[in-house]
Amino acid sequence: MSKSKLKNFLVISITVYFITVFVFSFWSGLTQQNPQAWIGSLAYLPHGCKVIFICFFRHKAVPALFLAEFTGQQLEWPNTEMVYMYAGSITSILSVLLAVEIVKWTQIANFKPSDIFLEINFTNYKFIVFVIILSGLFNSIFTNLVLSQLNQIPIDVGVIARFYAGDIIGSSLFILFVVIALKLLITQKNKELNQ
Repeated sequence: MSKSKLKNFLVISITVYFITVFVFSFWSGLTQQNPQAWIGSLAYLPHGCKVIFICFFRHKAVPALFLAEFTGQQLEWPNTEMVYMYAGSITSILSVLLAVEIVKWTQIANFKPSDIFLEINFTNYKFIVFVIILSGLFNSIFTNLVLSQLNQIPIDVGVIARFYAGDIIGSSLFILFVVIALKLLITQKNKELNQ
């Protein structure tokens, strides 16, 4: 790996890690859920991190995303045995990777990371919208299958529906925040350049 590729990977990893830990901690602080009694969140913001970072950085974001979830879980629930949560994190990240590959393969929508800086319209974000919908579906089914096997708890359709809704709503809220933040940054830079 060349120095520039390594530097690029490190910059991506550090950025993904800190933003995801922050979002995970923010979400966890808002919901105050006990991990043992967790039935899914109706606005799971960390799923938005996975979608955005995997859409933009693909496999380069995966190690940082998993490490961020591991760190977030340790920070929020330090005295909890959470092997099942780590397994859930792995299936969740794999669900997003699978959704990205399926959307790319079907050519429903094209996406280049630079599209985020274009004028906002549905064509630019169709790829991300499809990834949110598909990854939310995969995550709600596969993660609950894994968690039910590890915890010996039967799968509940209500929990699957709650995971699905939470992933879609949380991703949408996170991405909306990112779009607004980017627009504000671009506007601020343009003002500074025009002065």
